[in-house]
Amino acid sequence: MTKSPEHGENEITDDAKREAVRTGRDVCDILDDMLALAKANQDTERTSKIIKAQKYLGCRNRRKRGGK
Repeated sequence: MTKSPEHGENEITDDAKREAVRTGRDVCDILDDMLALAKANQDTERTSKIIKAQKYLGCRNRRKRGGK
């Protein structure tokens, strides 16, 4: 039996998790860097994928949740 990806997983989350393991950085910091690069390149499709990944991993709207 194969394991299906969770709802919200995409290639961006996979890339960010791999990079976090490789470098030891926080996943949210990596996603922030990826988002800044995508916005600089005006890549709207990649930008929306990164935002979805941030929401899935709990990196967006931390201020609303008390900084968790």
